[in-house]
Amino acid sequence: MRGGIKKIDGNALKMKIVKLFVIALLSFSLCLGINFLSPVLAESSPSNLVQQGIQLLHQGKAEAALEIWQQAESLYRQNNNKIGVIGTKINQAQALSSLGFYRRSCDTALQAFANNLECDGMTESNLDSVLQKFQTSNNRLNFQGLQTLGNGLWALGKLDLSQAVLKASFPLVNSQNAEGQLLLNLGNNIFSQAKRIANINPRRRREEQKLKTLVEEGLSNYQQAATISSEELVQMQATINHLSLLLNFRQWSQEAEDNWLQPFVQFQIDTLHQIIPILNQISPNSQSIKLTIKLAENFIDFDKIDARSTLAQLQINLAKLTSANELLNQAIQQAKIINNSRLEAYGIGIKGKLHQKNEELENALSLTNQALVIAQKISASDIAYQFQEQLGDIFNQQDNSPEALFAYKTAFNTLQVLRSNLVALNRDIQFDFRDRIEPLYRKLVMLLLQPELGSNQPTLANIKAAGEVIESLQLAELDDFFQDACISAEDINIDEIDENAAIIYPILLDNQLSVIVKLPGVDNFRYAAFSGGNFEQQFNENLFQLRVNITNIRSSTSQIHSSSNQIYQWLIKPFETELEADLEHDGSQIKTLVFVLDGLLRNIPMSVLYDSMRERYLVERYAIAVVPGLQLVDPKPLLKERVKVLTVGTSQEAPSFQREGYNALPNIEQELDAIEETVPKSEKLVDDKFTKANIQDQINSQPFNMVHIATHGQFSSNPDDTYILAWDERINVRDLDRLLQTENLKSSDLPIELLILSACQTAVGDTRATLGLSGVSIRAGARSVLGSLWNVNDASTAELMKQFYQQLLQSDSSQLRKAEALRQVQMRFINGEIEGNTDYNQPYHWSSFILVGNWL
Repeated sequence: MRGGIKKIDGNALKMKIVKLFVIALLSFSLCLGINFLSPVLAESSPSNLVQQGIQLLHQGKAEAALEIWQQAESLYRQNNNKIGVIGTKINQAQALSSLGFYRRSCDTALQAFANNLECDGMTESNLDSVLQKFQTSNNRLNFQGLQTLGNGLWALGKLDLSQAVLKASFPLVNSQNAEGQLLLNLGNNIFSQAKRIANINPRRRREEQKLKTLVEEGLSNYQQAATISSEELVQMQATINHLSLLLNFRQWSQEAEDNWLQPFVQFQIDTLHQIIPILNQISPNSQSIKLTIKLAENFIDFDKIDARSTLAQLQINLAKLTSANELLNQAIQQAKIINNSRLEAYGIGIKGKLHQKNEELENALSLTNQALVIAQKISASDIAYQFQEQLGDIFNQQDNSPEALFAYKTAFNTLQVLRSNLVALNRDIQFDFRDRIEPLYRKLVMLLLQPELGSNQPTLANIKAAGEVIESLQLAELDDFFQDACISAEDINIDEIDENAAIIYPILLDNQLSVIVKLPGVDNFRYAAFSGGNFEQQFNENLFQLRVNITNIRSSTSQIHSSSNQIYQWLIKPFETELEADLEHDGSQIKTLVFVLDGLLRNIPMSVLYDSMRERYLVERYAIAVVPGLQLVDPKPLLKERVKVLTVGTSQEAPSFQREGYNALPNIEQELDAIEETVPKSEKLVDDKFTKANIQDQINSQPFNMVHIATHGQFSSNPDDTYILAWDERINVRDLDRLLQTENLKSSDLPIELLILSACQTAVGDTRATLGLSGVSIRAGARSVLGSLWNVNDASTAELMKQFYQQLLQSDSSQLRKAEALRQVQMRFINGEIEGNTDYNQPYHWSSFILVGNWL
């Protein structure tokens, strides 16, 4: 027997040497451009490489797997094996996804099937042509390709397209295991859709019902996947994701009654006791260890569940099976066995979180520091920032503010370095921005704005730093909006650009409103804060009431003045002296207020804030603009003689309007005709000429520095729901850079100075919808955007637009100040100077329009 073992080992060694020699010879041949291998040997070698890559990926060595599969692809190409090439491209896409390169992964899946598109360019209109390419002679390959593409689109946040692609693969299912994988992927997609709706706060009944429907569908998909698949990994993923969705929904839902969850709770009771032994017995790999840690995190989250919830009985049952501590110990040990320092660090850090939750703070500190040391040693910054933040939380619990502040600053700095890769940190983070990223910024600002000892004011340095942190948060939110670090930010010195502007940062913290004002002059800051027992509730109710009143034409002036004056008291009143509120606009240094708005305030036009003492709206004293952050502003004035406008729109009932359920806009024709009369240099695309292709042709033929789009559209916190309607189709916000930033325009001396969207609106009930308006500005490459926060009567809109162009172009100055032009128009409306329209002085008609970006 011993001799036999030696003989087998010897043969294996010889085969290994031969294999290495063949690969080395092959690599050398490829370098010379020569194929020395016979077709038979060349055919077998890449298949061996494919299997090696699969093993490497299973071991968590995605980079090595990618390299091996790229070699295999070269061999398949030499042998003209198209199916082999496609298979290795799909494998490469999976490796890229494991490495966090989701965009490259998605594009690779498209390219595998000869699609020339990139995933960013995929829309509903070209979906059918993309899917037609997934029709090789190998249905298993077609299925895997669609799964990989669907998961890639999911990772990029294109959830509707992802779901459509995944569902298109149902006819290709040829086994229960394939169906289980598909249902798991669909469950993950629906989980992410549910998270997006959960981020709408406050939610109306319609959103709450949609959330419930999605959760039920996701839970059913996970449950079915775990039941029909015989693959242990799919069973574990589906069951643990099912538990995560249950726990998340219970935290999201505003409804106390959850008896309908009972069948799903029973599934967990019946299934988890089978899954935990599999986790214990399975040969350790990166996927099984991640799932073990995720299950432990779910156990930790059970503390957030109300004892009256249907899920409470599940917690009792799970406690009998194992504990979070046991699961984490197991995961840490297994990570050591397979030499995966990343998972070891993460497991130790989560164990520190468990001790923190149990108020064992010294143990929590020790474990968190251990995790941090390992993470920093392997340069895992995406893990390190989480545990630096966790250190800050622990120090906060110990009332050690200096150490907490230092920890939060360190985490913030790490995150800033990571910013370009923020959307590649973890697919979950993309749909959990408000829970996983945003809180760090707010915790840091909260500590920076703590008053100095013996004072009621923070230090000047800390006030300045807090403003910079909020600017960074705005950038991070926009990165998250696009799922792409596409935004270039540059530090600007506002004092060198506009000495007549003051910058106002209202910051919403835990039950507190902090307001920072930057006045002209070096480091010239002021600060005020408001808080109290139920301040946050009072603040939110006031904003909600004001939004209801100003969007309703029937609201009384007194109702509007009451709620808008309260916001004036918070945001402007403490700084009236510094803002020279008693001086007239022309006699004051402060002529423009630029707001960097936060949270719910973004859905309120600052022009409507009412000064009850002086009986005037804020816009009657100051020109007003909103910016997502000063780093994103390129404040340069527009010269009157260089204005060239492209106007597009339709007053007809366009096919796209009919599909989307919008009415015609009869006054658009009057609006565009008035612009044509006012602007000497203008071109017009109306009705069926208003198409994506025609806009691109116009932009290519002659660059315009102003683009006016008069059509229905919507701004939303979801980029898939942020669009404008051309004659025949939607134009999504992601397409605007392709539409308006052609090569001619990019190389031109005439960038888009102003993009006007005269008939669009923010999504109803979406508290982050104005991200879409900022996103439109950035994606279109426009220095500023004039848009509406709600759907306004199209006759008054046409009048406002006509007046705006007249103010902009008929001023005495050669430089056009957009914010001042808008102010003059809104004052004409307020003062009743619009002939034949007595109700145009209502804020409903004039306050909806806001200028985002460059105010000069």
